[in-house]
Amino acid sequence: MKPSAITLSILLILTLFFIIQSCSPASETQKLTTESYNDESHLGASTPGLAIQMKYIQHWTHKLGLSVESRNTELIEFYHHELEEGIEDLIASIKEYDGYPIAELAETILMPQIKAFESAEESGDWNQITQAYQTIITSCNSCHQASGHGYIKIIEGFGNNPFNQDFSTQ
Repeated sequence: MKPSAITLSILLILTLFFIIQSCSPASETQKLTTESYNDESHLGASTPGLAIQMKYIQHWTHKLGLSVESRNTELIEFYHHELEEGIEDLIASIKEYDGYPIAELAETILMPQIKAFESAEESGDWNQITQAYQTIITSCNSCHQASGHGYIKIIEGFGNNPFNQDFSTQ
């Protein structure tokens, strides 16, 4: 057989394999994955733990702060949305952690500030937007205090701090 005939045969076999795979019934894993997209939390059965979700919330919070600092309205809108979605996922998936009502704390302490930020954002007033962002940071720290994790201190993250966290012992 010529090399081109071998290549063509391999491509034909691979194509048939993928066609058969795509036409076969979904496995349980595929069903769970599909169902998880329909789940309000977008996490389904593969819900990450609290630390992982907090990592993403902190990430979006920091990027939101840097966007506020840069006065980039498109980025502010994007990261505000991502942050809100991350908090909604947290509320939907982590009801309690170490005896603390995480979902309830996030819903009552943090989510109102996320909603208030939206009003500030719509106002276009940069002082109001900055203040609303700083209030989000304060609510993060209030939630940490209420859940026995007051030693985790979030800051605005403006300037050179790449983590928007205060690592000092005070």
